[in-house]
Order: sequence, then structure tokens, then C-alpha cells
Amino acid sequence: MTTTQPDVSLSEPHAELTTHSGLHLTLRPVGPADAAIVRRLYDGLSPEDLRFRFLSAKRHLASADLTRLIEVDHRGHEHLLAFDPQGDLVGSVMVAADPAMEQAEVAIAVAAPAKGRGIGWTLLRHAADLARERGFRKLTAVESRDSHEALEVERDLGFTAKAMPGDSTLVLVEVALR
Repeated sequence: MTTTQPDVSLSEPHAELTTHSGLHLTLRPVGPADAAIVRRLYDGLSPEDLRFRFLSAKRHLASADLTRLIEVDHRGHEHLLAFDPQGDLVGSVMVAADPAMEQAEVAIAVAAPAKGRGIGWTLLRHAADLARERGFRKLTAVESRDSHEALEVERDLGFTAKAMPGDSTLVLVEVALR
């Protein structure tokens, strides 16, 4: 059985977005040539942000994590890089579907110097639009219960939160897409 990969141009923008603060973002799909800038983005995150993103204590992005971030199929598993008008990588958004392509999980990272400019909110809204476009029924995220800013952003976008079974430190947030 052969599968058809979507036609993805890694050099062309996937989307042009504007945050509520007026910051213009250009999103494009990640590719193998992006390993160094993706590593810099994640290595520049605070220990707290890394913990929220990977739900474990890390100081740096492991090689296996980097591989998972850049080797995506651009259909069921998408990773988009967000650049500011100066061409600096200021964030990333990943959407990864389950095998049935019914539900997807979203994960967002925002560079420390770019925080507070609406990037996370804008990327999450775009992730929901992308997941809806691709026919997913639900979008979820696993958050640390202590990640108050992320939880507030998700609630603003219609996500509901519930306790994560078996782990009182985590919250499962989800939104129905259709």
C-alpha cells in the first residue's frame, strides 16, 4: 500500500499571521535543514518552559527529541516554524494526529525574548484551524497544572480543562473541532 505525501514546499510560507500586539509572523513547515535553528529555539527556552513542553526535566534538547521535531510527514504530524519580520525564529507549533486521524495533540514553543506579544495565542488558534482543515475532530494538549499562562490562552480559545488521570500535576485540555 502506498501513501501519498502532501506536496509541501519547505521554503514557501504556510501562513502569514498577525498577533493581537500587531506582530507579523510568517509560518513555514520545518525541514531537515532547520535542525540548528530548532535546537537554538529549544535550548533558549527556560527550564520551566522546557518542562512544560516535554513534561520532564531537561536542560537541553536531546538528539532524539530534535529528530522528532524535524522529521515530520506534514500531514498527520505537522511542525511549523514562526518567524518575525526580521527573520528570527520566535516560535513553533506542532500538531500530531492519532493513527486514525481523528484527534490531534498540539504543542507550542515561544522564544523567551518574544513572549508577551501574543505569539502563543496566535499559534494555538492557527493550530486549531489547521487541525479543523485536516478533518480532525478534536484538538488536545497536555499541560502542567502550574502552566497558568498556557491554560488561560487555551481557555480563551474554547478549550476545556480536566484532570489528567493518574497524574495530579497535569491537565488535559481539549476542544471539539466539528
